[in-house]
This record gives sequence, C-alpha cells and structure tokens, in this order.
Amino acid sequence: MVSKTMKPKKINLSVTEITTSSISLNWTEPLGNSSFYRVQWTNGSSTLNKSVFDKTTTISNLTAGGSYNIKVTAVAADDQTEGESVSTVKYTSKLTWKAPQPS
Repeated sequence: MVSKTMKPKKINLSVTEITTSSISLNWTEPLGNSSFYRVQWTNGSSTLNKSVFDKTTTISNLTAGGSYNIKVTAVAADDQTEGESVSTVKYTSKLTWKAPQPS
C-alpha cells in the first residue's frame, strides 16, 4: 500500500515585531500534514532560508531600514510536499539619532 502525503494548506502569517536588525514572525498551523516550515528572506541582493519546527521565528542580523521579502511555506514530513507559500514585504526600523539636550 502506498501512503499519500496530504499537502499542507496555506498558513496565516503575522509580523509580531520589527527592530533595526530583526523581524519576528508567527503563524497558525495549517490543515494537512506539516512537519516543519521553510522561512526564506531576501533583500534584493541575497537570499537566505532556514527550517523552523515551531510556529514562530525571528530573522536576525538584518540591515536597518532595509526592505525584506519574506516567504513562509509549510512542508510535509516527506520533505518534498509543500503547501502554498505566504509572502510579505517588510522594512526594518531605521536607526534614529537624537542630539543630546543642552543642560
């Protein structure tokens, strides 16, 4: 008997925090068989990715004020069957400098 892997459905992605050097994400577990999540981000010149086994992650070591295209995909236990990817574009916070106040 051949077992068929049920394709994971689309996740519901939320951005929970943005700093000058990181973007934090969380998402709901999709219907279907998902074993882990593939998180990919690009700033236009380079693309990085990581596998995540929880429903939350923080992408770190980002450039302040940079634009990042982030994509999260649920992946089934067979490591091949993928659900529909969800993408968002976010900017990290810009560095701000405040002049010291005269005393």
